[in-house]
Amino acid sequence: MNNRILLGAFALLGVFVIENPHCGGTTEHRQLAFYYLEQEQYERALIEARRAARQDRSGASAHFIAAMAQLGLGRDEEAVADISRAILAEPGDERLYAALRQICQERGRFDLAREALSGVLEEQPDNSPAQATLGWAYARLGDDERAGQWLERAAAGDSAAAFARLQLSALYLRGARFAEAIQALEPALARAPRDPELLVAAGECYLRWGRPEEAGERFAAALEHSGERAAIAGRIAMVHYELGRRRQAIEYYELAVRQGAPLPSLLNNLAWTYGEEGVKLDRALDLSMQAVKSEPDNPVYLDTYAELFYKKGEYARAIALMRRALESEPEGGEQREYLIGQMEKFHKAIGRPYSPSL
Repeated sequence: MNNRILLGAFALLGVFVIENPHCGGTTEHRQLAFYYLEQEQYERALIEARRAARQDRSGASAHFIAAMAQLGLGRDEEAVADISRAILAEPGDERLYAALRQICQERGRFDLAREALSGVLEEQPDNSPAQATLGWAYARLGDDERAGQWLERAAAGDSAAAFARLQLSALYLRGARFAEAIQALEPALARAPRDPELLVAAGECYLRWGRPEEAGERFAAALEHSGERAAIAGRIAMVHYELGRRRQAIEYYELAVRQGAPLPSLLNNLAWTYGEEGVKLDRALDLSMQAVKSEPDNPVYLDTYAELFYKKGEYARAIALMRRALESEPEGGEQREYLIGQMEKFHKAIGRPYSPSL
């Protein structure tokens, strides 16, 4: 099981088992289920969660623990079905929808979210958080028409309006419908003018629209009002990077790094961007080395480190690092073909063809 999914989902839920105390045997079974889940005894956790659910049919916590146990057993469909049961029990809890999105995102199974939420909406047709998350699922499945329909319905409500409007804005932005993307955000911003998520989204709309001054104002406000400046600065950097604005991306990445204890992914992204610009390569190498030290077998980080040595003309070191990257990437992995291309490029620099058998 991917423990990141389990830990992340429990963080999102605030650990229902603690937040929802009940009397009698329900609590005992739920606590036992939670204990077995922590011990990675998934079958036993599932048994206790089912017992708790039978005794307390109105609560969501037992269904959620059952979902986590199903994930531990590699049963994605069953896990999503249990999340659906939790949503039906407590339809107003936004954390359940966030957990569902996280699971489906990690697994790349947006079809499961579509099927589960379609079922929820058959029983609860006015459930706006379910409408919004169904729209999110359709957008990731490439069905923009249905995504827009569900997101517009959800945006008209109150309980999921901000999330729905963020997703609707992103949908319009993908179609270069810049004015509509901004308009989708305006009601949510009127209600929460200091919300960093909404401000970053508005900034991205303006930047893609070719209005950098207005974008900068929104980005500055997002940073001012955020309690997580590093994360917000990193997101703004990525927006600039995607638009080819490498120097501006570097500024925001550096701002993120200065906030302290940067994530390896942030260090890697900044190092790679310096490499693409061909500037401050020594600084880039130091950043990349820190990322690799944090995750020595990460092929993406190893690739960045190798690329920087290649740019400095240290081809032997670049080849040695790329060999490690290829050893870390499984056969058929999504990065493997690209990494082989990198190795071929490095070997060409020393005038020796690359042979995978060597």
